[in-house]
Amino acid sequence: MRRVLLVWVLLLLPLVGQTQRKTPPRKKTPPPSVVEKITESVYRIGNVTLDTEARTITCTGEINMDSGSVEYLAVAPKGKTHESLLLIRVRPIHLQVALLLLDLEPKNVLEAQGERRIPEGDVVTLWVRWRNAKGDMVEVRAEELLLRQPGDVVLKPQNWVFTGSRVLKEGFEADIAKSLIAIWHDPAAILDNPTPEGSDNNYVVHSKRVPKRGTRIELIVKALPKTPSAQPKAPK
Repeated sequence: MRRVLLVWVLLLLPLVGQTQRKTPPRKKTPPPSVVEKITESVYRIGNVTLDTEARTITCTGEINMDSGSVEYLAVAPKGKTHESLLLIRVRPIHLQVALLLLDLEPKNVLEAQGERRIPEGDVVTLWVRWRNAKGDMVEVRAEELLLRQPGDVVLKPQNWVFTGSRVLKEGFEADIAKSLIAIWHDPAAILDNPTPEGSDNNYVVHSKRVPKRGTRIELIVKALPKTPSAQPKAPK
């Protein structure tokens, strides 16, 4: 497995330091490192905070939709914001590298959006945190902010899988599509919904649970132990 992770890192590292500029800068100065060590266990990769001891990844963003149909739990800026619950202000490749540094292994078996094949990969839980009108901190599992149609079915607690995006000739696909977490199966996304219902595209925002659009939030990705019996706990 470590060999697989090494291959991924070697593929992605040349892309991590690249900027979005199409023309090179006039001065040939080396790009700044995107990895910053904060403490012995905490690192910052671009706008992604990685805690190797707690095995969590924290990203900041905002509520992008407080009603309507959704295909994504989260996208990056300039992504498919018309169908995503969250807007997370990170560069997708930085999230991918952070997941790899937690020793998680992607396994992208998808070939097309919405296909019925079940996404695979190492498992994580997703949590969303924000302050309510009283200033109190609220933290819920991400799936609690969704409903499934027909019937406004409340989702049961579930894990999500690190499928990893694809490296194309044009570049890292998640960087191109700005897709982070798919509810409706998508090979371009980095994390995906591993349930059979993820091929039906019948998810809507749980308007009674989701704070108003524009509310600042934190998205926390919690890596789970590689044992089937492990029970997820809320991140500290």
